[in-house]
Amino acid sequence: MKRKLIFFGILALIILLILLRIFSGSTKKTSQAASPAKVAIPVEVIIVKDTSLVYRISTIGSLRANESVAIVSEISKKVTGVFLKEGSLVARDQVLFKLDDSELLARLNKLTIEEKLAAINESREKAQLSKGGISQEQYDNTANRLNTIRAETEILKVDLSKTEIRAPFAGKIGLRNVSEGAWVTPNLVLASLQDVSKIKVDFSVPERYASDLRQGSFIHFTTDYSSKPTQAVIEAVEPDVQKATRTIPVRAICDNKDGSLVPGASVKVDIDLKAIVKKLFIPTAALIPTVKGYDVYLMRSGKAGLQQVTTGMRNLQSVEITAGLSLNDTVVVTNLLRIKPDSPLKLVKLN
Repeated sequence: MKRKLIFFGILALIILLILLRIFSGSTKKTSQAASPAKVAIPVEVIIVKDTSLVYRISTIGSLRANESVAIVSEISKKVTGVFLKEGSLVARDQVLFKLDDSELLARLNKLTIEEKLAAINESREKAQLSKGGISQEQYDNTANRLNTIRAETEILKVDLSKTEIRAPFAGKIGLRNVSEGAWVTPNLVLASLQDVSKIKVDFSVPERYASDLRQGSFIHFTTDYSSKPTQAVIEAVEPDVQKATRTIPVRAICDNKDGSLVPGASVKVDIDLKAIVKKLFIPTAALIPTVKGYDVYLMRSGKAGLQQVTTGMRNLQSVEITAGLSLNDTVVVTNLLRIKPDSPLKLVKLN
């Protein structure tokens, strides 16, 4: 009986060892099947270096003529002459319109005759006054009459000059709104005149760039009808910030001798604010937004490492890194969504 117990005990032990070995082998195979070898992720990287960069901002502006005026009459009269061609260039002080002056000329002729007679009377009574023939009061009345006529003559000459409507500056005339024989008033615009030999560029920039704007600095702009950049010089900067938009109005000016720039057109303005030298810059695409700020992936010994960084100035493609990176660090710029810390990486391109 004892021998049977020993036999069955040895047999059970052998069966147990066999089962343990079978189970262990199965578990090992399952573990190996569940944990395949990690595949390296192909990435492009950059090496962090000292960078010199021009800091540029872009905004929208509009073009204005160097000088612009609406031609109107100062008096209500009939147009008797039109001396301009629509769309043509006119010289400074050139007569554009002539108004009826017949009534004014008649009144001036009358005053001229009265002035001659008053001058003769004044001269005669002045001689009599020196001899005591008349009183001082009588002479003063005669002299006052002469001075009054002369003053009225000057007023009439001013009104007469207003019948000739002249160009206040050299420029390009627009479309005229009246013809010969029309009755005009001070409220009626006869035509427009613009000096387009130079063009003003009006635009606004955010208030944070106020200290970077300088009179005499250069800007570049393009129009919808010409992609060729045109250079202009900042002429003036508004001294205060516009409260509604928190922006600063700026005006630049450029030559337009060929007449290619049209007042009123919309333009895209690029402003080079400052040159940044010896700073660390990386592509903006390399940044990973987080709750605390931004992270980047560094490639170290073929694996990905997460690194928190602090950013500074930006332009359209690059961002300044003020903390978190050092010279010669290798920053990953592609496949960021597939990468996790310690992921194996495969370098495919060094930018």
